[in-house]
Amino acid sequence: MCAIGQGSFGGGSIRGRAFCCGLVGVKPARGRVSHAPVGDRLSGIASIGPLARNIADAAALLDIMSGYVTGDPYWLPAPEPSFLAATTFQPSPLRIAFSTTLPPLGEADTVCQQAVLDTVRQLEELGHTVEPGCPDFTGLIEPFTKVWQAGVAATGIPKEALQPMNQWLLEQTSSAGEYLQAVSQMQAIARQIVAFFDSVDVLVLPTYMHPTIRVGEWANLTPEETLQKIIHWVAPCPPFNASGQPAITIPTGFAPNNLPVGVQLIGRPAAETTIISLAAQLEAVKPWNQHRPAFALR
Repeated sequence: MCAIGQGSFGGGSIRGRAFCCGLVGVKPARGRVSHAPVGDRLSGIASIGPLARNIADAAALLDIMSGYVTGDPYWLPAPEPSFLAATTFQPSPLRIAFSTTLPPLGEADTVCQQAVLDTVRQLEELGHTVEPGCPDFTGLIEPFTKVWQAGVAATGIPKEALQPMNQWLLEQTSSAGEYLQAVSQMQAIARQIVAFFDSVDVLVLPTYMHPTIRVGEWANLTPEETLQKIIHWVAPCPPFNASGQPAITIPTGFAPNNLPVGVQLIGRPAAETTIISLAAQLEAVKPWNQHRPAFALR
């Protein structure tokens, strides 16, 4: 409905909405975009970033959104060159890892696997070095979920005003001590995730583990069952909220049900320019914003 938009998230919502809607979604590095005038959200896992129909528009909005505001708990210097300028550069040959499997949850849906493999083939044809590989996310789900659940209690909304799912989440909220323990556990695993990038520049993963669900598809599940469904579906996104690394979701085409599919490119800490220039290179090869599903053309 509009050319660009601002999104916010604590577990991958920008990338997930882009995946579901055939858009570009950028998760900036931690400290790139200020949360002013309020403080940090959920110990650094929350972020604010752009949604757009193409890489250049997303990069231009990120340039505008970025910057330090007095009192920010952490921040990054302005990029040089700008993110928009990065869309015009041809990246030098990069070392790129990829995976269609997410430890410890197993293989993504066949459609999402194919999106990764098609992207990898394009990257090889563009001259990049590509090889299988992925960090081990085992142990992250429990502490991340505890931190994420605390967001319901942090809103201060009375329980009776919440929907049943969020009422249940509020009841599961941990004590302050358990929350801080979960933060420490999450940050320890995040260090291992970042260390994986000592030997690679970019990681290509599915954005979500399977294509978009139908509205109301999980309506008859219990809150606990729904949470487990959500955790499995969005699993490729939260690890990089925990690590604070930049990531970008790009469309790759359509699933057999005519709904969009995409992949995410994850970069080293503070390396948005690398993944933006790489995404622009892929966009030039396959300009996805000109594609429409067959049913939309009839």
